[in-house]
Amino acid sequence: MSTRLSPDAPRIRPPTALPAPNERSNLTRTPKRPSRFRWWMPQLAGFVIAVGLVVYAATVEVGDGFFASRSAGWWVLTTVLHLPFFVILLFLAGGLIERSGYFWKGRAAEPGGRLPAVHPTVCVQLPMFNEHAVAQRVIEAAAAMRWPAHRFSVQVLDDSTDADTRALVESVCADIRASKGIDCTVLHRTDRRGYKAGALEVGRRRTGAEFLVIFDSDFLPPEDFLEKAIPHFFLPDGRPDADLALVQAQWGHLNHDESELTLAQSLWVDDHHTLQMSWRSAKWQFVNFTGTAGVWRASAVQAAGGWKAASLVEDCELSFRHLFAGYRTKFVKEIVAPAELPATYTAYKAQQKRWTQGWVQLQRMHIATLLFRFRCSAPKRLHLLYHMCISWQWPAWAVWLMVLPFMIHTGHWFGALGAEVGVGLYLVPSALWIGVAATLASIETRHTYDGRLTARILLRRLSRVGPYLVINTGMLPHQTSAFSEGLFGPMHSEFERTPKVASVTNKAVVVEPPAPGAPRAYTVKVHWPYVLAEAAFVAYQFAWVALFALNGLYWCAVVAAYMAACVLALAFYYGDHAGRVCFVIDRRRATR
Repeated sequence: MSTRLSPDAPRIRPPTALPAPNERSNLTRTPKRPSRFRWWMPQLAGFVIAVGLVVYAATVEVGDGFFASRSAGWWVLTTVLHLPFFVILLFLAGGLIERSGYFWKGRAAEPGGRLPAVHPTVCVQLPMFNEHAVAQRVIEAAAAMRWPAHRFSVQVLDDSTDADTRALVESVCADIRASKGIDCTVLHRTDRRGYKAGALEVGRRRTGAEFLVIFDSDFLPPEDFLEKAIPHFFLPDGRPDADLALVQAQWGHLNHDESELTLAQSLWVDDHHTLQMSWRSAKWQFVNFTGTAGVWRASAVQAAGGWKAASLVEDCELSFRHLFAGYRTKFVKEIVAPAELPATYTAYKAQQKRWTQGWVQLQRMHIATLLFRFRCSAPKRLHLLYHMCISWQWPAWAVWLMVLPFMIHTGHWFGALGAEVGVGLYLVPSALWIGVAATLASIETRHTYDGRLTARILLRRLSRVGPYLVINTGMLPHQTSAFSEGLFGPMHSEFERTPKVASVTNKAVVVEPPAPGAPRAYTVKVHWPYVLAEAAFVAYQFAWVALFALNGLYWCAVVAAYMAACVLALAFYYGDHAGRVCFVIDRRRATR
């Protein structure tokens, strides 16, 4: 049976009139007059405060706080200074609820319905931009999916500025049309207005297909993807499940064991998809589209207003508009679409910047609707608020790591009540969270990996915790900068692609610099405010290393040194997508 809308859910809005393809309202806005305020100014103010804390700590003795330990003033000030930590605890608790709740809702297989006698029409959309390394692979894989040819089409939405890539895409699509008789078309836009969202919207307007299947260029869709995914849009008797707008598939991995970086990412993806999204789908009938490996009901996309480029996470933004319009979305972990994880730190940082910045932009757009206009139960609203605001963890951790050393130095931390109190409060919650997440993500991913789970394989998967913690720690100032830019920066930001090199299917890939005068299609921007934030974080932690060591707090000095080292380790790999480190040192020349 279909899961119908709850009585307090809003009615589905009728399809709204959409602007013509040449109208700007859906994808761009008239720019406002530039403001003197810059998004990085709050971070600069935070750094000034941090310097003040270090200077003060350097002039007082350890434990010389503002109030005597355990006095009324000490309790008040210590509690106030712990506010960012309490925020972190709330997020950790929410995460544990999702992961433990998975065993009650989400672990069971998601059944599909029955396809009607006449298969629905399907259009596979492949948005890409200068993806020479992976373009042919994804186009051929998409065309190889099993579906009646007369009810099936492929749109390659290629915004490439690189002539070789455009020629390659045209050639591959022509071969597919000639050899398979599949409607495989290419759409080259001369204006990248709206970036990925703009390409998807233009492509949507040019097809009458009932379902839109979207894959990013680094994915490799399996042949039976459509046969498994499309039935979920139908009931057991073959009637359409009209309230269901999206079926999101599980991300698999082609290169999870390639490096420490890909191992860490595979743990994050396994945890987020298999555990979190399965529970959210089963409990609330809502998950956000992850931008790829998903199927949309075309009529639902039109009813919700189409694709918009107001935020850098156009996929999540569209998902929340469907939620507010009364639609359901569904995650099916049994359908796995493998992909290559970003194999370079430069690519990974570009991806994470876009996601974090975009999620904060989404909050600016829709949090008022979620809080005051969307009708749902209080528990559901609370969880959706957690879902939408998950990126607030980054500034909470940044502020906490700024004030914690000062609190230790002055004695305004709960560790002053005893070592067991300090360990229990500051270490156990995070250790419990990472232990539960890593263990369940390693055990419950039976659909993601081939073969039987043995003790040796389980231990190898659990070992991913090491690189995961190092990389996440090293990303803290970068992600906090992305959060700040999303909150205080412009809404309509440039969509920066994640560089891809097809490291699995082409081990010999070498990224050469472009010839003089050629377009720099594969460069990655250096965001200097992000680099300066990382440098400031490292300097701050090293200052505390010195202060702690001088005062005999050696374990505290080790922790501060670890924080700084993690950030430095990731900063060292800037430019590794082009064979460089620190963006300037050519590793190939250095090893000659």
